[in-house]
Parts: sequence; C-alpha cells; structure tokens
Amino acid sequence: MSDSEWVYDRAVLPDVVQAGTRVATCDGRIVSLGQEASGADVARREGTLLPGFVDLQVNGAGGRSVDEADPEALDIVAASVWSGGAVAFLPTLITAPWSDLLQQVHDVAAWCREWSGRGAEPLGLHVEGPFLTAPGAHDPEHLIAPTAARVDELLSAADGTKLLVTLANAADGAADATRRLVAAGATVALGHCDRPEGFDECVDAGATAVTHLFNVMGRMHHRDPGIATLALDDERLTCPVIVDGVHVSQTMVRNAFRVLGPRRMALVTDAVGAAGMPDGGYTLAGMEVRAEGGVVRDARGNLAGSALTMGQAAGRFLEYVPQAGPWTLAQLASANPARLIGADAFGALRAGGRAAFTLMEPDGTFRAVR
Repeated sequence: MSDSEWVYDRAVLPDVVQAGTRVATCDGRIVSLGQEASGADVARREGTLLPGFVDLQVNGAGGRSVDEADPEALDIVAASVWSGGAVAFLPTLITAPWSDLLQQVHDVAAWCREWSGRGAEPLGLHVEGPFLTAPGAHDPEHLIAPTAARVDELLSAADGTKLLVTLANAADGAADATRRLVAAGATVALGHCDRPEGFDECVDAGATAVTHLFNVMGRMHHRDPGIATLALDDERLTCPVIVDGVHVSQTMVRNAFRVLGPRRMALVTDAVGAAGMPDGGYTLAGMEVRAEGGVVRDARGNLAGSALTMGQAAGRFLEYVPQAGPWTLAQLASANPARLIGADAFGALRAGGRAAFTLMEPDGTFRAVR
C-alpha cells in the first residue's frame, strides 16, 4: 500500500543507476522500488533521483545562525538547507564561552528532538570546538582542553541527542576524550589542529573522520606530512571536503578524490547565514562576517565558513571531477555522511528508508523532494 507513487527517468540505487524506476512511498518511508510503472496513470518526473543529501556541517543559512539557538532561527536554517538541496543536516555550533556553548547545545538539541517536520531534518548536532588548538576563524580565547568533566557536561547538555564532535588531536587529553565520547555514542572528527601529535592515538580510540580536509590543518610537505596527509593515508577515516573552489582548489579536490575514492570522501558545506542569501554582512558565533562574491571572511580576512549549499557543492564536484557521475555523487553527498553518524534511514534508496530525496534535474541543478 502506498500514498504516493512516481516514476523517475533514473534512480541511483546502492549498486546501480537504474532507468525508469518506480518509487512507492507511504507515511514518509519508501515502500518499494521497481522498474517502470505498474500502471499507466503513475506520475512521472524527469531527472535522476538520488538518496537525499546529508550535510554534516551547517553553522547557519537563510540569513540566520545556529548559535542563535531559538526555534524561529533554526526553522529558517532548516528551510534554507532544504531549499539548497539537502534533506537532512547537523546544525553546527562553534567555539564560544563554555557556559554559553553548553546552553546553546541544550537549546539546539531540544529543537532537534521537537523538529516540526518542515525543511531539512536535523539528525543531531555538530559541536566544532572549543576542544581545538588551531583556531582558524574561532575565537582563540575560548579554546579549552577536553577534560573528562567537560566531555560529561557536553553529553549532559545534549541529553541523548546525537553528537558529532570535532576536537584537535594535539589537545591535552584528546585520545581519552575521544574514547569517552565514542563510548557514549558520539562520532568524533579530528580537526583545527596543525600538529600531528596524538593523531594515531585518537584514531585508535575511535575517531572516524576529519573536519574539512586541508583547512586549518597546517601545511603539507614531503618530509613533514601534516594532518591532511595523515588523514588521506588512514583508511579508517572519512574526509569531508568543502567543495566551493575557495576552501580547496580544484586540483586538490581531484587529488583528494583519487586517494579517497567514493568510499571515504564526503561533501560538506560549512555554511553560515550567508548560504542561500545575497552578499552582505552576517554573524557567526556572535562575530561579524561578510560575504563578497560568495566568499565569507571575518574581520581578520580569515575564511569563516561558506555561502555554499549542498546542491552547489554537488554541481561543483561534478565540474571539478568530470569522470564522476550520479552514483559517485550519491556516495559523497548522502551515503558516506549518513554512515558516518549512523543515520540508518538515510544514505540509500531502499525499502524502509526515509522518503526524502535529492533530484538532479535535467539541467544539472539539484532540489530536495519528499
């Protein structure tokens, strides 16, 4: 029994791109997928159906910021993420005074649990900082070590909501914090660190990703490989990349994909309030940032997130890596992010999965559909 049935020109299934695919859904879930329609009256949609894109790092969108931590702002962010082509996301909080950050985590987690069903679905929180050693656009005055007490306070503030935590492998106690977070069901990514100390220990302790490959990781050198090279070399790690042509050059995107392949690379936006909006002034964790030509910088000139949407990231990846196609894109923008955070209802077109999709239109643009 289904309440909706459509036939798509093509659909990206886990193992094949299938032509003429019939998708039946009921109560927000996929009921069945088959070849062609069971009846002539089934509606048809042009384009290629992909599993819905999942964005693991959204600081803001639609002119609002996640750190505002109130339902109105978060509803606007979710709507803008959906308009940008993603069906699910992790609202992301960056470094702030510790007590302020804990309150933000508490409030955003409560919103996630009470999500209205409109816009992109929040799958948990990404807490990027303050357990960092290289600040980038973060306020260095508020960077702190991930002690056991602080990890427990963070977990308590989240109150059971799924967490992705970015911490620096060289921070004091990073491996122990990684072990403690993973034992509590959180996902740990390594990032905002320009020193290799503790990297292997954190991965051995359960870290499974890095945060925005190449950015705020120090240099790469043939005698001093740095964090980015260590991440590329360790097959246990998924490596999200900000594919806006600014954070990482086209050449480096291609080289990263050659190393990582479709199993280990992921697309991420690191979007701020400027995403989906015109150039102008916005805020990030209370800081003034400015978008010019679609590039977001803080007052010091540092890159401060992006104005990217997942649909734009997908289009640019296909432009930069022309040998890739829809199946590869489904891995990078959906399957890999969903697997990383254990979002089993997302990441693939299969019976029982969430009926929230990203459609690649015939003109190469992307939109989210339910």
